Amino acid sequence: MDKLEKQLSETFDALLYEDYAKALSILTPLVERNVPDALSMLGIMHQLGRGVPKDILKAVTLLKKAYEKGDGVAAHNLGAIYAIGEEEIIKDLQKSSMYYRKAEQLGVKNIT
Repeated sequence: MDKLEKQLSETFDALLYEDYAKALSILTPLVERNVPDALSMLGIMHQLGRGVPKDILKAVTLLKKAYEKGDGVAAHNLGAIYAIGEEEIIKDLQKSSMYYRKAEQLGVKNIT
């Protein structure tokens, strides 16, 4: 396991155990480097309001960056956001379907 994989694994564990301060301390420098998995994780944190203020617009921005870098989980989460609509994001089933298809193309099976 290389250093990045170890950091992402530690972040996942921190999130699992709701140690958001630890997760953020690991994620912040990775997000600054535009690491797709880190962008996706921080986007999900903002989407759910876990360890950071809930901010759906920031979540979508981070998830789109991650998706554009090939992160299928980010595409899947974008599909979910557009499927139900959240706060400032209007429900858009066409966008939702597009993101779900992209997630599948990137190797993410339907995880809803």
